[in-house]
Amino acid sequence: MFLSRQLIQFFAVAENSSLAEAAEKLSLTPSALSHGIHDLECKTGISLIKRSGQKSSLTTAGKDLYQQLLPYYIRIKNISDDLSGKKKNKNSINIKTDSLCYSPLKDKIMLFCKESRNLTISMKSPELIDIKHEILNTNTDIVISSDFSIDNDEINHLNLPTEKIGIIAHNSLLKKYDSPSDLIMNERLIRVETKTHKDILNRCLSILKINPTHCHSIDVTAEYDIYKLISDSAGFSLLPENKTLIDKIQNKNCSFIKLPHGYDTSIRRRIYFKKTHSTIISDFILMIRRK
Repeated sequence: MFLSRQLIQFFAVAENSSLAEAAEKLSLTPSALSHGIHDLECKTGISLIKRSGQKSSLTTAGKDLYQQLLPYYIRIKNISDDLSGKKKNKNSINIKTDSLCYSPLKDKIMLFCKESRNLTISMKSPELIDIKHEILNTNTDIVISSDFSIDNDEINHLNLPTEKIGIIAHNSLLKKYDSPSDLIMNERLIRVETKTHKDILNRCLSILKINPTHCHSIDVTAEYDIYKLISDSAGFSLLPENKTLIDKIQNKNCSFIKLPHGYDTSIRRRIYFKKTHSTIISDFILMIRRK
C-alpha cells in the first residue's frame, strides 16, 4: 500500500538466495525483477546485488542499505497489514538477551517500557541462548546477542550500535596507579556471573596483555552488586559506557575511564526477530537502534 515496487523487489532479493526465488515470491519473471533492481541501482547510483551462477547476494553497499531501511520497511509493512486487517497487534513482548551489564540498551528498553504502559514485557538473560530455537520454536519475540553466526531465512537481524568498554572504579583507586594495567593487576575485578560479561572481560585483558588468571576477582549475581562494590572501593569493573550509570557513579566519587588508544575494545550485538511479527515489535526495534 505504502511501499514502492522497487523497494519491495529489493527486499525480496535481499531475503532470498537467488533472483529466481525472489521473483517467484513476487509472481514476477527473473528478468522483470532484474530490471526493477537495475532501475533502483540507477536511482541510487550504487551497485546493490552481485550474481554468482544461479545465486545472488547483496553487495557491501546493498547490505548497508538493507540494514538502514529494514526497520522502517517492517514498520510501514506492518501498518499496511494492520489497516488491511491482516494482522492483530500484540500487547506483549518476550525478550531474551545474553546479559546487558549496564548496557545503554538497558536504558532504551526501560524507556520503551515507560512509553508503552499497556504493554507486558518479559526479559530474561539465560546463560546460553539457542537463537534459532528461541525465535522459531518458542514464544520469544526478540533475542539480543553478540552471536553473529545465525543465518536463517525465517529470521531477520539488525546490527545494534557498538558499545565502547571502559574501566569503572572509585576515584581513590584510580589515583593510586599510573596506568590501567597497574590498576587491573593490583585490584579486584568485579564481574557478573554470565558468559557474556566474562567474555568481555577476557577480551579486554587479552588486549591489555594481561593473563586473566593473574587477576583477583569478585563474581556477583546481579548488576546492582557491581555498582555497590565499586562505590565501596572494593574493586573495579570493565563495562560498556553508559551515561545513566556514569551520572550515578560520579555522585559516589567514582569515574568511568576510557581505555587508552590501542587498547580500546567494544561490544557488538545483533537483535534477532521473526520476519512476521507485530507493529509493537517494530516500534521496539526502532527504539533500541536509536543512537
